[in-house]
Amino acid sequence: MTQTAIIVGAGLGGLSAARGLEAAGWQVRVLEAAPQVRPLGAGISITENGLAALDELGVGDEVRERAVRSLPEGIYTDQGSPLQQDFHAGSSAVHAIHRGTLHEILRGDREVETGMRVVSATDASGSARASVTIEHGAADPDSTDARSERERRKDRARGTKLGRRIHRFLEPGDDPIDRRAERRASRDQVRAVEDARFETLEADLIVGADGIDSAVRKALWPKARTDYSGATTWFGVVQAEADSPAGPRMYLGRGAEFGMEPIDGGRVYWWGMALARMGGHADDEIAAAQRQFDDWTPEVRDHIAATPQAGIIRRDLFSLATRLRSYHRPGVVLVGDAAHAMLPTLGQGGNSAFEDAATLGYLLEGIPLEDHSLEQALVAYDRERVERTQRFMTIAERMARTNTRMRSPLLVAARNGLLNLTPALATEIAGDWMLAWRSPRHTS
Repeated sequence: MTQTAIIVGAGLGGLSAARGLEAAGWQVRVLEAAPQVRPLGAGISITENGLAALDELGVGDEVRERAVRSLPEGIYTDQGSPLQQDFHAGSSAVHAIHRGTLHEILRGDREVETGMRVVSATDASGSARASVTIEHGAADPDSTDARSERERRKDRARGTKLGRRIHRFLEPGDDPIDRRAERRASRDQVRAVEDARFETLEADLIVGADGIDSAVRKALWPKARTDYSGATTWFGVVQAEADSPAGPRMYLGRGAEFGMEPIDGGRVYWWGMALARMGGHADDEIAAAQRQFDDWTPEVRDHIAATPQAGIIRRDLFSLATRLRSYHRPGVVLVGDAAHAMLPTLGQGGNSAFEDAATLGYLLEGIPLEDHSLEQALVAYDRERVERTQRFMTIAERMARTNTRMRSPLLVAARNGLLNLTPALATEIAGDWMLAWRSPRHTS
């Protein structure tokens, strides 16, 4: 009998997991809370380890064909003075691509069931199968209406009851209202509305790929919490200009950093990260980004100014503060940000999700559902993924402290001096362990 899996989330991690599981012979359903599938974000840097995982998932060659491969140009001060250059190792090369392009590659012609917001999940403890409960027709969780939608849920039930009573009261010639019968009828009507809106779906495996605010994780790892990093980030995509970089370039200042790199379509993806209070937004985010980086080197200011208002994204940066000891429960597994949401300073959030998907697909190839084989495979998944990804999380946090949170002029000068004295080759060697990932298929 074909094993079945439900993947919660149709982002890059969820679509990667779907490819891995289908290649392993599983029947897969992909659920997405939003009313339509749309890639979020701007660009993504795929490093050697991520590309190896995409090879395992069968899309590596197409990514190579469509992405822009380049070596890092280096690290600079906010005024454009070089701190570290001359990256030459092939392992340092990145394949940069727009998230929309990568999403299109990973999705292919796959059907994604939209408008399926997961509100709870249960594992396969005992004799039951793992399941998720979905709400049909919920507001897009990323929309400005989502909060008011959540606040109106109870009102809908109360309104159904209230509306029925008013209707009965206003009917001419109606008999006196039987309050008990009315309450029973109202409860039945409310229950019918609730039953029509919610549905429980079962599968042999539930894959939580629903990001840092994962509903699957919240249901089964309720003590896990996220933390605000203290920084916000602007993202943008512009057409390449004369002063655009030929490879990834990073600028470090006081309490801020800026980066940009070429991506497909003759475009440049840029990001600017800065310390800020949580929840801050502006009517004109281009102007807000310009104010933040108004005294930085001209190429930084030029790329921000060239960004159309509709093409800029601002997001506060969060990470998963709780280190999970395990990424699985009976019949349930987490991948990507749902399991190990990290800050973007290391550039490994997406790459580690691809590794997760490739590893999970390999471990679940041809396993029988009897004799605890699924549980054994998920234990092996933990062995492969927990230590490595949490090491990524630690390094990303450390880099945020060094790059973004450092505001003291004295400490900034010391950091810049250290970078200036460190050869690029030393940095490449130090990161080799991270980039040299290979699928367990080739290492076991």
